[in-house]
Amino acid sequence: MSFKKTVTKKETPMKKIILFSFIILFGLKSFAQETGNDSYTIQRLLIYNEKGEVLLEKNNFGWMTPALRHNSKTTIKDGLMNLASEFGVEVNSPKIAGIFMFMSDYKPISQFRQHFSCKVVDGELIVPENKKDAQWFSISKAIEMMSLPSTKAPLVIRDMTKQLLYYPEIIWGGTFLLSKNDGKITYKTTEEFYPLK
Repeated sequence: MSFKKTVTKKETPMKKIILFSFIILFGLKSFAQETGNDSYTIQRLLIYNEKGEVLLEKNNFGWMTPALRHNSKTTIKDGLMNLASEFGVEVNSPKIAGIFMFMSDYKPISQFRQHFSCKVVDGELIVPENKKDAQWFSISKAIEMMSLPSTKAPLVIRDMTKQLLYYPEIIWGGTFLLSKNDGKITYKTTEEFYPLK
């Protein structure tokens, strides 16, 4: 009888420790999965045609360069080549053009934006089914289209793209703090554009 009481007393703290450890591990795993779904990389592709024009897509947020939300098991190159093929074009191997960081005062995460550039080597432009439109624009016209008053996308996307279009020979970096006011996302530059190479 005494033996059973001793075992019971020793088991109880051990059971609590195991249960507590399980709860912590499960909670950490759930938290990692939850925030992992929100922390992702967007890769944008600057596709140039033989005239030096750049491809813009029109979606629900306005005109912008084609983008890939990279959260699947595919290589960067394959993902970007597939993105270009959705527009009916085959491109040369994409080269890095810029790496930017978004911090946020309304979410506890940071996100990266990678921009790549490439040239069309074959194919004819088509509008993917999930896009409203897709067209080639001169650089100045592309910036104008991304600046339309109807644009819902954060203007930081336009400003990053503008820097890359004006100075394509440099790989750019920069960091931006995003804020949300009345449902609209605004930004402040926390780290000015700077050459990575």
